[in-house]
Amino acid sequence: MGSSNPIPSASTASASQLATTQWRPLGPPDSRGIVQKVSLPIPIGAHAAQTEKDMAEARARTAFDPQRIEEVLRDGRIDNETRKQIIDVMLKDPVFVDWKKRLPHMNREQAMAMSHLACRRILEVAAREDWDTQQIIEAAVGLDLQSPITIHWVAFVPVIMGQGTAEQIDAWGSRAMTHQILGCYLQTELGHGSNVQALETTCTYVPETDSFDLHSPTLSSTKWWSGGSGTTATHGIVQAQLIIGGKRYGPHLFFVPLRDVYTGRLLPNIVAGDQGAKTYSGMPGLDNGYVRFNHVQLPRFNMLAKHAQVKKGGEYVKPPSDKLSYGGMIFIRSQMIDRTGWMLSRAQTIATRYSLVRRQFRDPDSTDVGEPERSVLSYPSLNRRMVPLLAKSYAYIIAGRRMRHLYEDMAEQLDSGNTELLADVHVASSSLKAYCTKQSIDGIEESRLALGGHGYSVYAGFTNIFPDNAAASTYEGDNVILAAQVGRAMLKNASLLERDPEKVKLSNTMEFLRAIQTKADQGKGIRFRPPNSPSEWLKPEVYSSAIQLRAARRVADLVAEVKGGRRFVDLSWECIEVSKSHAEVVIDTWFTEGLANDSERYGKREVEWLSKLVTLHALICIQRDITPLVLPSSQGRGLADYPAGTAVLTPESVLHLETAVRGLVEEILPQVIGLTDAFGWTDWELNSALGRKDGRVYEALMSEAEGNPLNHPRIQSRSFEEELDNNHLGRYSYGSENVGKNVADTWKRHIGPLLLDANKRSGDEPIRGNGSKL
Repeated sequence: MGSSNPIPSASTASASQLATTQWRPLGPPDSRGIVQKVSLPIPIGAHAAQTEKDMAEARARTAFDPQRIEEVLRDGRIDNETRKQIIDVMLKDPVFVDWKKRLPHMNREQAMAMSHLACRRILEVAAREDWDTQQIIEAAVGLDLQSPITIHWVAFVPVIMGQGTAEQIDAWGSRAMTHQILGCYLQTELGHGSNVQALETTCTYVPETDSFDLHSPTLSSTKWWSGGSGTTATHGIVQAQLIIGGKRYGPHLFFVPLRDVYTGRLLPNIVAGDQGAKTYSGMPGLDNGYVRFNHVQLPRFNMLAKHAQVKKGGEYVKPPSDKLSYGGMIFIRSQMIDRTGWMLSRAQTIATRYSLVRRQFRDPDSTDVGEPERSVLSYPSLNRRMVPLLAKSYAYIIAGRRMRHLYEDMAEQLDSGNTELLADVHVASSSLKAYCTKQSIDGIEESRLALGGHGYSVYAGFTNIFPDNAAASTYEGDNVILAAQVGRAMLKNASLLERDPEKVKLSNTMEFLRAIQTKADQGKGIRFRPPNSPSEWLKPEVYSSAIQLRAARRVADLVAEVKGGRRFVDLSWECIEVSKSHAEVVIDTWFTEGLANDSERYGKREVEWLSKLVTLHALICIQRDITPLVLPSSQGRGLADYPAGTAVLTPESVLHLETAVRGLVEEILPQVIGLTDAFGWTDWELNSALGRKDGRVYEALMSEAEGNPLNHPRIQSRSFEEELDNNHLGRYSYGSENVGKNVADTWKRHIGPLLLDANKRSGDEPIRGNGSKL
């Protein structure tokens, strides 16, 4: 295995290095000709000068080509070259070049106004650059822009395209695609979120007019949380209870005009507004809103009718599956998985780069007082936290791509009336959404904590990453509710297998269920022998079997609880672990398959190192919940090959597992800079002084603090729009002669008079800052 220290010892800086100020710009001039640099006339010193060298040396040790990995990972909505061209355009735009730096200095109202400006500006740039839909989305994603236009593309357009008939797509889809209308998706209500079947908004068919009556009958039926609905959207897709002749047919989707396209005024019998700021000040530029309908009349044509229809007169044509109307939610969940990996990878890139160049404390065994301090990444207490998170980032990105492809396969089948994949996609998207969103947000915060005190600064680059992803554990299905749905699906399949295993067809991510009833020597069980050494744990057939057996044990426990008389509704806690274990089976399977499928594109050396991440991810999954593998099963809870009283693992195999994980972390550690470079994040996207690619973290932190708008005279404008137009609000001033000398306007208006009044009341003679009397 490799050394536990990811960087070599550095030589002590020369005396001239300590005494001389040798500042260089922190980048080329931006589109406005502004150069970021440190202005204070002080020596850079050996400590700050060393960070760039440490980063360059770590990068030189990379044993593979990060660019090859990046090209494959980034081959998603658009190719990587096009993505870089989009970033280059954004960097040259006067509105977007310093967008991410400015937003933290704005209040909620200003951020919302900035968001509306961005919506318009992106579309202006798109028209000029001839961007297609995917390029527009990429530009918004690169900006960290959680805005009405993002919701339009993620939650409005796909529902029309996926749930509408050809006629409806022709009527509304083209207008939505060309931004003649802006839309939102209204499902969640004030009183109901996860329980879609209990939504209270009604849409009643009126045969006399061949139309629908859309109504919010109670306070709790008010639509709530819909992004874009508060102040922006002109139209919405509304989930409402379909009622025909007094009979309820469950939730269906309706296309509803909300605002006049030209004036923005709400249409008659509709009230709506922004519901307020979010926790952690997250998504400040998104107007999540409330909407109420007071007997709004809709043409019969406005019910999305690809799967279910209401004919003239009120005849109802039922869909092939009552879950088809949830296609919009499944679509968004399917897109969320790789995004959790990308957001975690962003946090990991920042944390890994900074942890490598951040030096603290000499080696305790050293007697040389001149020896440089150690990289904090060399300490096991930190690298054992960071390297597994790096593996998770890759796992969710690669497995998430498979999730998107599976959804696309399902959508194609549904177009021909085939619902065969619907159940699998629903279960996989549910367990992965619940698992990956929680793992990702926990990993993002763990990455920030690894930065120490500097991690609390906005310049660390976590201002948007954490709050904008914190809500993901709740939206598009609360994680705990989704876990219960996964548990129910596992019980159903386990019951079918028990009755007639030969007739049950399972996906490869569900085959582990056969281990409950079928022995390995019968052909469809899971072969496994407790590892007798750390090296045995590194074999794919070993760790994958252990993950699957653990999932089977969790489901066997759930089955036993039901057979013991407990109601399913009381097993929601047990379902959480069932869902987690299933998610880890899926991720391990798809991470492995994804790497194998693209092995030629990655390259031989690249696959070698990525394979180590596959292994590390599997092993830490086993460690996360090892109890079901270590404890002997009780009566009625065993597996076919592990009856009551027997355990899957031995105490020795558990110790070997820990040794294997430790060894893998040490082996991967010298390659972490190359592995984070392979994500392809640019400095503009990261917006992090600590995550700079060149490692010049202390210079960057100092320049940002110097240029902070609070440290420079405020140019007063009559309005927010004027401040935006004149490029004042939130602008940083690099290289100003005023650096470190500003007296804040608010000090003059408030603090100065406060001090003068206090001195007058006391009767004492005021004291200057240098201690002399005034």
